[in-house]
Amino acid sequence: MKDFISKINQFKQKFSATTDYSKPETSVRIPFNKLIFMPFGILTAQFGALFRLSALFALLISFFSMVLGFAGICFTQYHDAYFFCSNSNLLYFLSLFIKIFLVAMFLARWYNIAFLKQCYNAGNIFKPTRKDFGLAFELILFLVLNLTPLLSFYLLYKRVPNPDWVVEVAYFACISVGFLVPFVLMRFYSLPAILLSGEKSPRLSYLWQRSKGNNLGIILALFLIIVVMAFFALYYQRAVAEIEPEYVTWSGTILDYVYNIVMLMLFSLVINHSHIQKEFLLGENNETETDAAN
Repeated sequence: MKDFISKINQFKQKFSATTDYSKPETSVRIPFNKLIFMPFGILTAQFGALFRLSALFALLISFFSMVLGFAGICFTQYHDAYFFCSNSNLLYFLSLFIKIFLVAMFLARWYNIAFLKQCYNAGNIFKPTRKDFGLAFELILFLVLNLTPLLSFYLLYKRVPNPDWVVEVAYFACISVGFLVPFVLMRFYSLPAILLSGEKSPRLSYLWQRSKGNNLGIILALFLIIVVMAFFALYYQRAVAEIEPEYVTWSGTILDYVYNIVMLMLFSLVINHSHIQKEFLLGENNETETDAAN
């Protein structure tokens, strides 16, 4: 009987040692310098592998963009000079979804190479997996939700003033919620890394509680990544402006390919940031934990 009771106690201890996402958790302070600099450090540490992977997927993205008529040069003043630019809305959305899926495949491969130490060959690097579709869905969801401030701004701009101040205040209060959505989403940017790592996804409330107190660091880290992307996009536009009209087709195609390579490498910073969040928020033995009530 004593042996039976001791086994029950051992089982209870083992069960209680597992992470229970339904219970209140402590928040985790992610070191500010790691949030800011580690995504770039990961990029530079494995620059060669990242460049080769980016060059492969940029080739696919450039090919589909060119064939469907939505290469980067088509969004400039050389729209009529390039060999093929389409005005079809159907082809545009098809091109957009293909690009997002290829970016998701690229990020999944990069995560596996950089963090899971997996290798790829010519036979499986372009083979779609379930994680690719899941990540593509998450990317689309995050993109759509991050556009809600634009929708709020449009609705406020187009509104017809109401003489009843109660209705007017209520309208402003409801519509202005859209401006807060990106600040809420940034607390859940660890989800793509959780998906790619194959770990069990915790409750959203658990991630929200664990990430408490890191808002400023996350904002500045994402702002730095966005600034770097915007800086490169600006210089791409300046490079396009220097193209001679008679060489638009070849020069535009080469520039589009180089642009896709660099942008894919910059997109890797986002998944690097996601991985850093995941490692700290879901780490079991983390010395940076603080009481959530503080």
